[in-house]
Amino acid sequence: MMITRYGITLERMEAHHAELVRQWRNDPKIAKFMFYKGEITPAMQSEWFTSIDNEQNFFFVIHYNNSPAGLINISSIDWENKTAYTGLFIYDDKFLTSDVPVMASLAMLDIFFLLFDLQLVYAKVKGNNSVAHQYNSSLGFTRTKKIEFGLGYEYMLQKELYLLEAKQIRNAAIHLRGNKTVIEWNEKNKVDAVMKEKLTKARKDVMKSLEVETI
Repeated sequence: MMITRYGITLERMEAHHAELVRQWRNDPKIAKFMFYKGEITPAMQSEWFTSIDNEQNFFFVIHYNNSPAGLINISSIDWENKTAYTGLFIYDDKFLTSDVPVMASLAMLDIFFLLFDLQLVYAKVKGNNSVAHQYNSSLGFTRTKKIEFGLGYEYMLQKELYLLEAKQIRNAAIHLRGNKTVIEWNEKNKVDAVMKEKLTKARKDVMKSLEVETI
């Protein structure tokens, strides 16, 4: 599954991405903002990937101008209750001060809030990650409670609040990058087959509003 929107391509993780993501995750510049700081071994990464390779978890490699920039996820999805968790890190430093993080977030939230009808997402942010605290607030997230023995905070974002709080940012993104959405399916992937079926249930007016094209 690949999603292209706002000039960003989100490529769902497959096995061949696992080692690249492991190297990113183990880099001190990323690890310092994670609750788990230990080194992730290849065996640990393989076990983790196996556990998340399903329709409850979507970890996307962010691509901009054919360069991998980082990782974004919407995971632990409860499809019945329409809730999930989300997270993001940018690995390539040249994208840190660009609009790539925002465009990636908007693209993913647009798809899962609007097309797949999630209603509520949560984010966990370590206390020392001041940039993430400000970033989440700009998208409409509200801080709910301390977590991890006081080392961080949980944030919550409701669909309707996202559409209200991020309206100006979304309009600016459409003005800059256009509104077209392209979703590419891997016909051999079981998760893609599940999501393709879910997409058939999306509201037609929403499909039209996001200018969705499927391949």
